[in-house]
Amino acid sequence: MGDLEKTSQKADSEEKKECYFCKPIKWTAFEVPPKLTKFLYSRKNLFFVLIIAFLVYFITFNQPEIVRRTLTTFVFAAGCWMLEVFPLPITGLTIPVMLTLLGVFNPKEAFAPFSNSIIFLMIGGLVLGQSIKKHGLDKWIGYNLLTYSKGKIDRLILLVIAATAFLSMWMSNTVAIAVILPVILSILTAMPEELVNLKRKMLLGVSISTSIGGTAMLTGSTPAMIAGALLGETIPFGFIEWAYYGLPVSLLILATSFLLLKKLYPSPKITLNLDAIIEQKKQMEKLTTTQKKILLIFLGTILFWFMGSQFEGWLGLPTSVSNVAIVSVTAVLIMFGLNLLDLKDLQSIQWELIFLVGGGILLGEAMIESGAASGISSAIASMHGSSPIIVIIAVLSLISLLLTNFISNSATAAILIPIAIETANILEMTPVPFVMAVALTATIAFITPVGVPSTALIYSTGIIPRNRLIKTGILAAIPALLIVLAIVYTFPVP
Repeated sequence: MGDLEKTSQKADSEEKKECYFCKPIKWTAFEVPPKLTKFLYSRKNLFFVLIIAFLVYFITFNQPEIVRRTLTTFVFAAGCWMLEVFPLPITGLTIPVMLTLLGVFNPKEAFAPFSNSIIFLMIGGLVLGQSIKKHGLDKWIGYNLLTYSKGKIDRLILLVIAATAFLSMWMSNTVAIAVILPVILSILTAMPEELVNLKRKMLLGVSISTSIGGTAMLTGSTPAMIAGALLGETIPFGFIEWAYYGLPVSLLILATSFLLLKKLYPSPKITLNLDAIIEQKKQMEKLTTTQKKILLIFLGTILFWFMGSQFEGWLGLPTSVSNVAIVSVTAVLIMFGLNLLDLKDLQSIQWELIFLVGGGILLGEAMIESGAASGISSAIASMHGSSPIIVIIAVLSLISLLLTNFISNSATAAILIPIAIETANILEMTPVPFVMAVALTATIAFITPVGVPSTALIYSTGIIPRNRLIKTGILAAIPALLIVLAIVYTFPVP
């Protein structure tokens, strides 16, 4: 009788185990909410920012006129970004207008940053992301994440983090989350309701890896693009130089974040039953010819971003081959030439990001060229008499980390990178470690749902409570900050 009872319990246990993940995936759509829903978010905040900007102009009466006008623009833009007076890209557009009307730049100089090669690098990432979504490669990614996990939960989480981070390396945060989030939400619909912690762990992993994956490459985040553009004006700085710092930082933070999530949200000791998913995948064809073309263009673009200069030497090609803007635009033209995209596809791309990045680059140039950044930078650089350089870099990084979780990470970079460059100039040092520290910590924006669209969209699903988001974000941000400081301080400048 006892043996029969044990056999019955074992059968019940096996049946219960098999019920996990027995549902097929229902592919869901999750559209990124449009940012430009209103031109003006708050009249009250607009008046407040205008008053503060005028006060700054009058308080700085003992400064040169160009410095006063630049600081006024800086305070106005920073206030609009912090208080969200306008949509972030619209604030970016106010910067060239104000700097031109105030006589800091002429119109040609003011709008030049909007044609910076970094802008066209970003356009390449935006279009690549759209092509992945259009031709169903996102679903192909989802099926392969599940099947390669072999039903093991921690392996599935690790694969999700790795896939999200890889996508985020080559396209902006906004594009990457638009590609991967529908896949993850579709996977979650197939999970039993009782696995709440598993769902939270997966979404938190996506939130962290979308931000941190973007630190690996110059294409991955707007702070990286602003840093690359401003550094590139004075020293040779491009794709490889960014990856020299960004890639190890990204990999180390992703590893520590995975271990942290594993500790905070222990996975149940079960194996997911993937039979229904495997059957569903069988009904899906292997990679189509079109999908293979997209992948080939994607991988070719990455190869030329990294090795364009080597191809120039090997094949005797003109120097333009190594220019990231030329490579990006060529990839876009090839996709249109092969009928992989049409003009309608461009309508769903978030072109407003160009205004945000262009405005950020221009604000940085104005702060440096006018000398307006010198005052703030001098105060920070004065610490050098009593503190080592690492303390100054740590202070800049900590300010960046705090700001990026309460305003946009792009705004944080636009505000702090000019100050970091000027601080390095005053200390007569290379600006690279200072700028890299600020730009890399500006991407650690997963504590609150404010700094980057990915965290806001993850939070908007309603699966992660606000207190869980903040607690997990803080615990992940502390080792992330230490990793950034260790890398930028110990790695010799390339």
